[in-house]
Amino acid sequence: MIRETGDMQIKDANDMNIPVVCFLFPPEVPHNAWRWTARNFMPRKECCGGHYEIHADTKEEIISLLDKYVIPLYKNALDNLRKHGENYYWTK
Repeated sequence: MIRETGDMQIKDANDMNIPVVCFLFPPEVPHNAWRWTARNFMPRKECCGGHYEIHADTKEEIISLLDKYVIPLYKNALDNLRKHGENYYWTK
């Protein structure tokens, strides 16, 4: 089961709301769940605001969300960095 407790929802991650400074924590008391946290970076404003926090029963549930919503943003940024060299863009 996945529970989001941050003020940002992972489905809202996009080229204007990028999860950065990400950490994955193994289960620990009192939560007994895997936990992923990240700050929200807003490239156009050049600042961070808000945060993501996900609790899940398994690490695989969190990885699945990251694969769907976060990893594509970083792949686009890396592809554009390679293409343009001097700057990066979070969308194609």
